[in-house]
Amino acid sequence: MQPIAKGRRWAVAAAGRRATAGMTMLEIMIVLAIIGLVMSAVGVGVFQSFKKAQKKIAQAAVNEIAAKTVQFMTDNSSECPKSLDDLVAQKYIPKKNKDPWNHDYILRCPGTINTDGIDVVSLGPDGQEGTADDIKAVEQ
Repeated sequence: MQPIAKGRRWAVAAAGRRATAGMTMLEIMIVLAIIGLVMSAVGVGVFQSFKKAQKKIAQAAVNEIAAKTVQFMTDNSSECPKSLDDLVAQKYIPKKNKDPWNHDYILRCPGTINTDGIDVVSLGPDGQEGTADDIKAVEQ
């Protein structure tokens, strides 16, 4: 057995420390994969909550517009507003907003769905009237 030179002993000891001091590429890849899986699971939940919130916001808005329309009709001898612009002009609603999917709310007086009253409709995510995702005001 040959004696290890002073400089060589240090090199062997340093090489041993370097091999155990950090993380290997495989360990880093595994950690990143786990983080990706957790983030995708959380993302799906957040996206579903966001979609539910949009529907609740639109439902609240159509109900509010319907209530203000009934108030307008009560104050104006049962005269129907021609559009949302009439409600804005008379200050029943502060401004003409769009639904969460950036579509205009639809106001019909007298209604085609609610023939005895008014229709207030949000077209929903697809932007098409008459589909299952339309959001309608609760009857007034």
